[in-house]
Amino acid sequence: MESGDRYGVAGYGGDGAGGGGAVPPPPSRAPSVGPPPPGAALRAVAAALLNLTGLGLGYALLGRWGRAAVCWAATAVLLWVALPADPDGVPAGVLVGYLLVLVAAAVDGGRIARRSAVGGAWRPGLAVGLGVVLLAVPAGGAVVYGSARDEAREQMLLERLEDGDERVATASGQPFDAAKGEYGKALAVYRALDEDHPGSRAAKLVPDRLKAYYDAVSAPYAKKRHCEAVAPLTYLRTLPDSVDGALLGDLAAWPDTPLAESLYACGVSRLGGTGGGSGGSGDGGAELGQLLRTFPDSASARRVAPAIDERIKDQVAALKGAEPCAATEVLRGLGA
Repeated sequence: MESGDRYGVAGYGGDGAGGGGAVPPPPSRAPSVGPPPPGAALRAVAAALLNLTGLGLGYALLGRWGRAAVCWAATAVLLWVALPADPDGVPAGVLVGYLLVLVAAAVDGGRIARRSAVGGAWRPGLAVGLGVVLLAVPAGGAVVYGSARDEAREQMLLERLEDGDERVATASGQPFDAAKGEYGKALAVYRALDEDHPGSRAAKLVPDRLKAYYDAVSAPYAKKRHCEAVAPLTYLRTLPDSVDGALLGDLAAWPDTPLAESLYACGVSRLGGTGGGSGGSGDGGAELGQLLRTFPDSASARRVAPAIDERIKDQVAALKGAEPCAATEVLRGLGA
């Protein structure tokens, strides 16, 4: 009995050290990892800011050289695409992709810095300040690149303006009927610059170019070749229908008087079918009729009737001269 009691107490006793007391329940959650290292939040901010610079410095401080190399490669690709500056700028897809890389690097760098105890003697506060300062690098680079892109665009527009000038120069050496197409293309260039790029340096030069354009088209009038000047002056008179009046300014109404004068001079030179001094042909009725219909109140229109009367008187007097037959033909052409 004593032996049994002894074994019973020793092996199965309820309160003994080796006894079968109540088993504690399992934990309701996994044991938590220890708290973040001291200063983790500030280190996370520093690493994120340094990675946002695109230089991968946050990863470099954390010793994550592979990740830093990815940042360097992304920045190198952006520079390769962006330089030299193009008038169209960096493609939107490349820019969005690069920004996503920077944001991902900032988030990842902050996560690593928060969970890791960083060796070395770097100071998180100083690193944050450095990150803020270095953010001026991409910001300043964006400003400089924007200026370079704007200048490239200005140069492109100036080249377009020069192309229009060359078309005018080429057309000015040809008869108007053959040159009208080139004149139209040059005008389209000037109009597009004014309408699509109103603040550009090229657009500010368009008014002067239009003055030269009008001078080139109306060159026959300046040379007193009135019959030849009728078609180009008629063309210039239609331009306000397609070009902004504010852009044309005084040029919009300028062709009226030269056209009226040219119609009169050309028509009078052809009265009676003599051809006159301008080398024309016909009896002048078409030009004088156009003058009376288009500019009935002009000074040139008021001169038509006296000019016809004077012409008839001259030819009547010529009937008594050395060439009465020629005078008779002129009078028939005049309907007298």
